[in-house]
Amino acid sequence: MRRPTLSRCSRNAVLERQCWLGALALAVALPLPFTGVVSVPFLLPFVALAFAALLARRPLPPLRPWLENLLAPLIVAAVVAAGGMRFGVLRPVAQLGVLLAAVRLPGGGQRTRTLQAGGLIALIGIAGVASSTHPLLALYVVALLAFVVVAVGRMEILAQAETARGAVRPGWPSWRLVGATVALAILVAAPLFVLLPRLRSPFAAAPFGSRPVSGFRDAVALHQLGTVKLSRALALEIAFAARARPDPEWLRLVGATVRHYRAGSWAEGRRTRKLLRAGEGGAVQLAEPDPTHPVERAEITLRKDTESLFAPPGTIALELPDAVPVWRDQLGTLTVPRGIEMPVRYAVRFQPDRVEQPPPDPDDLALPPGDAPLRELARTITQGARNRLAATLAVESHLRTAYRYSATTNAPLRADPVQWFLFTSREGHCEFFASSMVLLLRSVGIPARMQAGYAGGEPDGEGGYLVRDSQAHAWVAAWVGERWQVFDPTPADGRPGIGSGLSGFKLALGWQQIEAAWDRWVLTFSLADQVDLSRQAIDALRALSGRWPAILGAAAAVFVLVTMLRRLAPRLARLAGPGAGGLSAAIERITADARREGVIGEAALTPRGLERAVSALMPAAGAALRWLVGRHERWRYAGGGAPPRSEVKRAARTVRRAIERRRSLPGSVRSGSDRPAGSAP
Repeated sequence: MRRPTLSRCSRNAVLERQCWLGALALAVALPLPFTGVVSVPFLLPFVALAFAALLARRPLPPLRPWLENLLAPLIVAAVVAAGGMRFGVLRPVAQLGVLLAAVRLPGGGQRTRTLQAGGLIALIGIAGVASSTHPLLALYVVALLAFVVVAVGRMEILAQAETARGAVRPGWPSWRLVGATVALAILVAAPLFVLLPRLRSPFAAAPFGSRPVSGFRDAVALHQLGTVKLSRALALEIAFAARARPDPEWLRLVGATVRHYRAGSWAEGRRTRKLLRAGEGGAVQLAEPDPTHPVERAEITLRKDTESLFAPPGTIALELPDAVPVWRDQLGTLTVPRGIEMPVRYAVRFQPDRVEQPPPDPDDLALPPGDAPLRELARTITQGARNRLAATLAVESHLRTAYRYSATTNAPLRADPVQWFLFTSREGHCEFFASSMVLLLRSVGIPARMQAGYAGGEPDGEGGYLVRDSQAHAWVAAWVGERWQVFDPTPADGRPGIGSGLSGFKLALGWQQIEAAWDRWVLTFSLADQVDLSRQAIDALRALSGRWPAILGAAAAVFVLVTMLRRLAPRLARLAGPGAGGLSAAIERITADARREGVIGEAALTPRGLERAVSALMPAAGAALRWLVGRHERWRYAGGGAPPRSEVKRAARTVRRAIERRRSLPGSVRSGSDRPAGSAP
């Protein structure tokens, strides 16, 4: 394999180390613009100095100590001014790291400063990887790790060459060493990822440095919603008994209803739950049917590992699955025990255009402290409305038209996220739209609650629908006309609907499956998953408890077989023929090249005769060929082991290149008359 050449950077060790540091800095900076963990004003000086270090024709001098000391407090002040710890730990650490690395890159080629700059670059790389959630991160990490191993290996070889003061020529780390190091790192990192405690879930991540994965949540913290990354993970399947195509509203499935808003978070708090017991036919009557509404039936298969059961807002009866306990709280939320084996299959009977909820109470009119701006905006929006329905529709229409849906929303921790959304950013996720409508309606005396679940789905080709995490949604239930009604203030581009399914290119389907697996087993891999894996491992060990003698016997037999093969390997190599170890083949190729270039004649020639002929004309290649011939004789006639193939290839390449270079020498004659004395005629 041809080694990389850095003709400009390899003039001296200091310049080459500087080039490697610049290249590493650019490599670790690659994901930073896409994750938001480092602001652009912080990233620009880091990238500019990385390019300067990579492209400079001479080593950059380090900054004066007094200047570095002067910049230190300014850097800290800039990090504090950019938000400090308000957005978690990762962002300020990353921004501090890029500025400190920018200061240490000049002069980083000096051995005393290389380690300092390299440590800061490593810190930035960790921040970039920790703040990335795209599946391509896996390929990026592998490539970055290989690049780091090559760079660190080369710089260590340069340091050894400097210590030897020119007695040793700097080389490169072996590609086998690089590959083995990367593979070993992955093999160690994978079980550590599985075993180490879960620090946080993507749903509870800081606004910067993470991308929450879309999905259902029964408690919404608006401060903790950063950039939503759509997930293709399958949540549930639903099929309707009606033969006609269902109305899209039939695919609005409630998973939780919440009404208590505190400090930017929605939750129901302490819940009173009641265990549902199936009656005759396995059905539970949840509410009396309304004679003015038709009754429909839906069969649901829950695939997502969650505590919540999902049902249309107008569900009046539930057909419980066998041996699965189901609870219902005071607001109608249905739950099952966590950790229950999936899938769970159940059926519901519901009435479209109906919302089955308990009547409103004072909690449905509660507002957070500092509600004066909300009341003023609500009065402005509903001015001229003649009844509650008109006022509710005015609020819904105002939010749909005056605000923009965005997958990125980062509410400041010191501000109320609803008021920040309404009066500052004017864009956000569906949770911001639903939260704003609930509080605006309450500001004008209309009871309202927020509901979360799924809306829409994809046809499965058999009359049913697939509902994925990307269909997670939030909307509003408002008390209008002496009954609860559903309103959805999110703009059309942010409301899930009935999709077209996954028909199309298989490549797209495969990528969606990769994303779903990445979301499930990496981004949302939780403590519950670790417990499940531990339980499965314990069960597997118990199942094997009666087979230990057979397992130990098989392991002993494998050990004995491997030991015998290792002892027989040298003998098998010698019996394999003249090509063993690559020695004979290498000498044959050199002989053919020497004949073609006129170094020797066409007559048969022994390896020793070849070595004498080549050494006489090309002393530089004589040492390598002498080593090849000596190892060949030792292996062939003295019973010695064959040398590594990499060493044989390296020596043969040296000799063959010397023979090829002879072609371009002045006066070179490719004929038998140019043979040295002693060559065979």
